[in-house]
Amino acid sequence: MLSNILSLGLLAVARTTLAQTPPYFTPSTDVNLPATFDANSTTPDFFVVGGVFSINATQSAPQLYLPSNSTFATTSNASNPATFILLMFDPDAPSPQDPSKAQILHWLQPGVRLSRSIEPTASPSSGAPLSMLSAADTSTPALVPYQGPQPPSVAPHRYIVTLWRQPNSTGFEVPEAWSGYVGGENRTGFDAAKFVEDAGLQGGLVAATYFLAGKETVGEGRETYEGDDAAAGIGGNTSVPVNASGSAGAATATTTTVSGGSSSATADAASATESSGAGRLGGVGAVVVAGVVGAVALLG
Repeated sequence: MLSNILSLGLLAVARTTLAQTPPYFTPSTDVNLPATFDANSTTPDFFVVGGVFSINATQSAPQLYLPSNSTFATTSNASNPATFILLMFDPDAPSPQDPSKAQILHWLQPGVRLSRSIEPTASPSSGAPLSMLSAADTSTPALVPYQGPQPPSVAPHRYIVTLWRQPNSTGFEVPEAWSGYVGGENRTGFDAAKFVEDAGLQGGLVAATYFLAGKETVGEGRETYEGDDAAAGIGGNTSVPVNASGSAGAATATTTTVSGGSSSATADAASATESSGAGRLGGVGAVVVAGVVGAVALLG
């Protein structure tokens, strides 16, 4: 019995380690979304998954990339290339200990495609070509313009950046219930999971990444967080969310990606996660302990 529990716990650890979204956060994916706040498009300095930033370093929108030859970045019709939606939000406002204003919607950009005007760059982990994502080819304005982090708390917030398949490549309309967010005047009280459901994006999560920033954090995304005041599973915070559901099987259920991700994309994801492992050990350890005592849980 104990060996079975341990096996389930280790399975949960494996899934959590690969995830490119924060521990206990769903939906999740094991496909990394290479991202950088570096304006150098020739040799961009990609930040690690869960990397810590100074606030000032994040005030301009990040550049995002996908493997050029990945199957989820192409379609059978070359004249109608794959189109995506970028969604970025903060689930820790005003602080990880009191997320009463969460989520904060930081960016909603439809009409995103692999750039045709900027030459691909090499992945730092696998050497595979990475193409920059851009809305320039579709001339699609952001529904909610990018707003850089302004966390009021010393405890760092998680800023989650997700990339979704756009159901209709010719256009995207925000569901009526979410029209109040268009333009960006209102950004608080957002619910990414409900928005994804209402917009028909379920099962269309292509890739993701996240970074951390707090009122006093310092960094350029090269290192992960070691303090214990961030959200559950981040750095030294080994706590398990109180509303967690209860089985190691939940760890496998949270991985939701578009089918057909390439091996190079998976390799990039594994490399990015490995480089940011220090910031994720707390969450992994929590899953193991919870599994042994019969309370393995992932936040839904």
